[in-house]
Amino acid sequence: MDLPLMLIIVLFIGLGIFSQWLAGMIKWPAIVVMSITGLLVGPVFQLANPEQMMGSDLFSTIVSLAVAIILFEGSSNLDYRELKGVSKAIRRVITIGAALAWVLGTLSMYYILEFPLAISLVMAGLLIVTGPTVITPLLKQAKVKNSVNSILKWEGIILDPVGPLLALFSFYIFQIMENSFGGTYIFEFIIGFGVAAILGLGGSYLFRWLIKKEHIPQHLMAPIQFVFILLIFSINEAVLHESGLLSVTIFGLAMARMKNRNLVYKQSDEFIEEISLILVSTVFILITSSLTRDVLINVLDWRLVVFCLVMILFVRPLSIHLSTINTEIGIKERSFIGMVAPRGIVALTVAQFFAGLFIDAGVPMAEMITPVTFGFVFVTVVVYGFGFKPLSQAMDLSSTDPPGVIIIGENEFSLQLARKLKDHGLPVMMSDLLHFKSSKAEELGIETYRGNLLSEDDRIYTDLTSYDRCLLMTRSYVLNNLAFNELSNEFGLRNVKMLPISTSDRIVKFRPEESLRHHMLFEETSTYYWLNKFIADNEITEIPVNEAENITENDIVLYHIDANKNVSFKPITRKLEYDEDGTIGLLKNAKNIKNKEE
Repeated sequence: MDLPLMLIIVLFIGLGIFSQWLAGMIKWPAIVVMSITGLLVGPVFQLANPEQMMGSDLFSTIVSLAVAIILFEGSSNLDYRELKGVSKAIRRVITIGAALAWVLGTLSMYYILEFPLAISLVMAGLLIVTGPTVITPLLKQAKVKNSVNSILKWEGIILDPVGPLLALFSFYIFQIMENSFGGTYIFEFIIGFGVAAILGLGGSYLFRWLIKKEHIPQHLMAPIQFVFILLIFSINEAVLHESGLLSVTIFGLAMARMKNRNLVYKQSDEFIEEISLILVSTVFILITSSLTRDVLINVLDWRLVVFCLVMILFVRPLSIHLSTINTEIGIKERSFIGMVAPRGIVALTVAQFFAGLFIDAGVPMAEMITPVTFGFVFVTVVVYGFGFKPLSQAMDLSSTDPPGVIIIGENEFSLQLARKLKDHGLPVMMSDLLHFKSSKAEELGIETYRGNLLSEDDRIYTDLTSYDRCLLMTRSYVLNNLAFNELSNEFGLRNVKMLPISTSDRIVKFRPEESLRHHMLFEETSTYYWLNKFIADNEITEIPVNEAENITENDIVLYHIDANKNVSFKPITRKLEYDEDGTIGLLKNAKNIKNKEE
């Protein structure tokens, strides 16, 4: 296909984002959809081969810069405060377990796939990475027990930057050995490492100093940090080829240590995270569509099947069981964790980077690194992606509770709403941001959160796995709006709702935008003060769905709970859709009562 280079790049960016969107719509692991998309575009229908179209130099440059940004994003998001509270099992898994997986993985690649020892050592270090982008959606979907959730979550977060670092150092050792430990060559590496440390640490201190002295305006903070990443990577690459990844990882780790989740850095972090998502999606499809039919046919033989089986059924379970001996988790939890290790986009993206390095070095079988890694990543994602939830349920490690609701703002109406939802078996948590003392919710047996859910520091140590939506019901619209902006990142924009603006709230002098009104509850007039006044003399009424025709224009519909106990709350902009079975919660004759009061 003879297309302009600009159009090729734009099309692949579009395919990457489309794949992410489609995966969310059909609830498949994103990497599965991206793999299928890349294979269809490349080897299957041979519509495009990006590497051939762009040329190896441009293609490798794009991949290298993308990997640099991805590694910075992963390392800079490592929150050191969270490491202080990790359990003995987590410490063992990310140290002893990772080391065992590295050694056993190296042996498996060397003896089964017959890769050279250098490639085996490098790639096995990379393949210890599960990655939060792969494991986190599975954890949210299955709602596994907190002990299992914590280990799998932090294994992915902590090892995400560690795996590529292990691979990088292994490659450096390989290069030193190839040069017979020559003094000049070792000296070059010492200089390269020194420059990496100076650029990484120095760049972080310089960036923070510029922010502290307000030399960088807020609107330029994210772009300037982006430029810092690219400059640090490129300068270090110019000093010592292949050392750029080390420098940006040091930069990211230093930034993670310094910023300490300061709100000043939030906009910049979100920008880098979004850029990383775009790059990961795009580069993954670029790599998979650049695979040729011949290479895939050569790699898809019995040895790859045996390698995948050994890694899934032997290496992972053995490394987990040995590393978690005499820890606080039981044999059932250890067994389940040993059966879960999906590799992700970072593994394949970084593997493509190392494949180029080994090809340049003339190492045998280097051209097989990318297809083998792709095959392994694809197999693990399919196996774990579609087997995670059934396996957790079969082992009685997954919550069978329906998706729960967090209600922020304790008042008479919200308490009655919480009781109604709890009566249906829905997990309900009550949090009052305005008062932190004893509450009526506790007296009523409703789970109560003491602390500030708007603080990411507090949410870090709170198990919110059972909850997938949040209702903001404080008396302050300003506080509700602030909570909406913060918690929509945690629960998703569609799953956070707030009460309408009260006409008595003098702080608010405007009518909210239509996009925000979609997230307001019930009716325009169902404000905090009116709801609590109504509920003082009335109650929430529930009727079966088959009586929905009896609902009148004077009734205010609040929610619908279907047969599977999934609850939907009515927004002010549209009516609720009801299933054949289920329950409708409403305020009977509420509008008529309001009109009489007026």
